[in-house]
Amino acid sequence: MIRLFHVTRAALALTLLIAAGAGADSVPHTAEAPTALTDMQAARMLIRAGRLEHARAFLTQARPSDEEESIERRFLLGRIEMQLGNPGAAAEHFEAILARRPELTRVRLELARAYYLTGRDDRARHHFHTSLADDLPSSVEAAVESFLRGIDARKRWSASLSASMLPETRRSDREEVLIGGVPFRLSEEARASSGVGALLSAGASFSPVISDDLRGVLAASAAAKWYERSDWNDVSTSGDIGLSRLTETGSVSGGLRLGRRWVGGDGYQRSLGPWAQTRLRLSGSTHLGLALSAGYRKHDERPDRDGWRLVLTPRFLHNLDSRTSIRVEPTFEMTEAETDHHGSRSIGLGATIARTFDGGLSVSLAPGLQVRRHASADPLFGTRQLDRNYHLGVRVLHRSLRYRGFAPWIGYTFESNRSNIPIREYRNHGVIAGAARAF
Repeated sequence: MIRLFHVTRAALALTLLIAAGAGADSVPHTAEAPTALTDMQAARMLIRAGRLEHARAFLTQARPSDEEESIERRFLLGRIEMQLGNPGAAAEHFEAILARRPELTRVRLELARAYYLTGRDDRARHHFHTSLADDLPSSVEAAVESFLRGIDARKRWSASLSASMLPETRRSDREEVLIGGVPFRLSEEARASSGVGALLSAGASFSPVISDDLRGVLAASAAAKWYERSDWNDVSTSGDIGLSRLTETGSVSGGLRLGRRWVGGDGYQRSLGPWAQTRLRLSGSTHLGLALSAGYRKHDERPDRDGWRLVLTPRFLHNLDSRTSIRVEPTFEMTEAETDHHGSRSIGLGATIARTFDGGLSVSLAPGLQVRRHASADPLFGTRQLDRNYHLGVRVLHRSLRYRGFAPWIGYTFESNRSNIPIREYRNHGVIAGAARAF
């Protein structure tokens, strides 16, 4: 069928010229002009004539002469698929364009709409939010806000799954420590260790409709780190139940959370307590959030650590433009324990800066600092433990290298803990590799 279009291009040009209202006298008497019609030109004429399937056939076989024409070809194919009722196929074309030219807001809006029509609400919300960072006409901005409200109103199910590999090395710089004024030398094994871990995480949530602006919250999540050294293994699960009220600019939610954790293959901790969070859109490109959780933690073999843990996390997200976003998260934590020196207070600040470049490369940088002070003196060292934890993460993603919508990524993490108790000091290096769904 496609080969037939090459043969009949001259007849097609003549037909379209007549359909466009050209008189008989204006029709060329030779075949040279019509046969010079390119696939791209033929497709444009077919689209104007409403013959979308024929236009799609020409665009499929077209060989663009430069990058701009290549982008136009993809865009026209995406628009045709949308009009023919195939938003999933359209999204693939728009994704391919944004991987090369992330500043094209018109394409981003089309991709968001395609995701909305296929029910991929999380991806649609991401692209709608990102597009609002640009200076949109008021009518377009109002339409985007309407889509976002629609997403919030219809959201029922959501799920996530990720997997990655984590080779890491943990090391202490201290060669000896003083305990009771007596020096003790640390062995090389105690100072350094390394391993390769597999990190898996999954989550799912369901939001049943109670009324127009009230939803139920049912959620479950799990995360697991498995290492060659089994004593490093860390597995945790949690479940939430609660209510969420939708507003014109965000939502307010709250409920009860149950958690369970295993370390080194053995039961370590149970927790139960309330949680609450709120999200607020200050503008199309600026969002605020606040999360609060309180849980009573009961330990399987260490009752001296039992007690309440309270965490407060404000969040600030701002899209500087369609390429760059910044997220800032201060953290305030209070931990109580039956034995005072296991209790602590901490304050932290983390940020994530993400930038997308032409060609599909996306880089994020996540620095952070946390300061923790324990409630009383350590019985062994005779002083209150004070830790300063510095960490840095870098992640690189190439969205053009995709398989069924997933793109490979690689990251590096560095963590340094400085403490007035020497054996609590360490450095940790890790290289993470995995796959993620490309936006």
